[in-house]
Amino acid sequence: MAYWEDSLLIGVTLIDDQHRKMVDMIDRLMSACKEGKGKTEVGKALSFTVNYVKEHFRDEESLQEKYAYPGINAHKRLHAQFAMTINALVQEFERVGPTVALVKKINNTLVEWLLQHISIEDKKIGEHIQKAVAK
Repeated sequence: MAYWEDSLLIGVTLIDDQHRKMVDMIDRLMSACKEGKGKTEVGKALSFTVNYVKEHFRDEESLQEKYAYPGINAHKRLHAQFAMTINALVQEFERVGPTVALVKKINNTLVEWLLQHISIEDKKIGEHIQKAVAK
């Protein structure tokens, strides 16, 4: 499936590496779904995402503070909203298990949010940091 493309690079190695790990996890989940194994992999994907969100958002927000990114508050709100979405998916998973509908919902949520977030919001951070470093 391979959702990763170099166009997703924002020019900040730490963040790019973390983004690539998340996209790799989504690729694994999507491949498992194509092979009929999505139900067994969805729990792993959710667990990875919960941990990823904590670490990645902390690192990204720390860089925004370090380089005085002017959109930090709005970006933090986007992160908080996504964390709440993931928590709701985890609760649903714990309540109903890995149904086909939930697996599809998780796939769509992860792919749509992550790729759009990187392509739009995180690119702005990368540009800001690169300009700050170049000064």
